[in-house]
Amino acid sequence: MGTRHHKRALKVIRHLRSQQDIQGRKIDILCSDMVSAHIQFAQKQSRMNFAVSFYESILGCTDRETLLDSTIRCIEANVLDAGCAVFLLAEEGFSLHTGEGFSSGDIEKTHLQDWFAQPLIDQISQMNRICSLEQLLRMGLQGPPAMMKTLSAAAVPLGRFGHGLGFLFIYRHAEHPLMSEELSRIAAVSAGLREAIVRFRQPSLDIETADSGQSGL
Repeated sequence: MGTRHHKRALKVIRHLRSQQDIQGRKIDILCSDMVSAHIQFAQKQSRMNFAVSFYESILGCTDRETLLDSTIRCIEANVLDAGCAVFLLAEEGFSLHTGEGFSSGDIEKTHLQDWFAQPLIDQISQMNRICSLEQLLRMGLQGPPAMMKTLSAAAVPLGRFGHGLGFLFIYRHAEHPLMSEELSRIAAVSAGLREAIVRFRQPSLDIETADSGQSGL
């Protein structure tokens, strides 16, 4: 009789442990889903806040130069310690608009002009996705290897349905790599920025091309 009760007790204990394990896994899944949902909500909120801030910053712009200046300032203010440059296609060559970039002045306008050959600029401008630094190097970016090792960078195209306009080049020190969420925020406003640039697009004679030898905007 004692053996029968013992076996029955062990069976009940195993059943309870099995139920406990099942409940534990369900709780783990629920917690994981809650954390994931919170992260997604935070990311969406961050993108929305950036978009609102960005569009407010360019709302009062009345010309292309002011628009590009505001764009660079807004991006550099929201992507900490990063620099931003805007490449725009022109009838002959391209125009390059830069901000202050790194506080140490690691990247200069002449560097970017040397790194990006016209065929590469044309190719990036036609892309419909963010291009990482590794991809840019494979595509033909001509930056010196020693300096490339110190950078985390990406290009955010401003093209639409194969019609290239240019791209944003975002960069900062490799010890603080650019995060995908930071780049996604910028990509989310690229369509609106493109429309604004097109609206303020100047005749080719007024556009400063990279090989014109003139000073930056």
